[in-house]
Amino acid sequence: GTGSHQKLAMSTVMADSIVMGMKGDPVPEQGMPGWLGEILATVIQAAGPKGLNFALYSIDYHVLRNYLHLVKNWGNTRARAFLPEYAKSIVDEYTSTNKAFASLVEELDK
Repeated sequence: GTGSHQKLAMSTVMADSIVMGMKGDPVPEQGMPGWLGEILATVIQAAGPKGLNFALYSIDYHVLRNYLHLVKNWGNTRARAFLPEYAKSIVDEYTSTNKAFASLVEELDK
């Protein structure tokens, strides 16, 4: 796909087992079966972001997940103090445009 990367990045963050664990949700002990993973990888490769959009998706996803980890362990104020400006820009974009992400930050900042 050549569409926006933000929606996929947010979906990936919200489904991430590390993030699920941070929220206190049950984390599956096993991943999906290998054969299903292969099918999913093929579908994502065919329909997912490509080129620059894949790079943007990957950067956003990893910045957001790592930021949530900092918020959970250090609190939002301290976490933001350690973010480089490019990461703050990404976090601010998602916080201001995605209510679910903003709520998750608030939930972890306790």
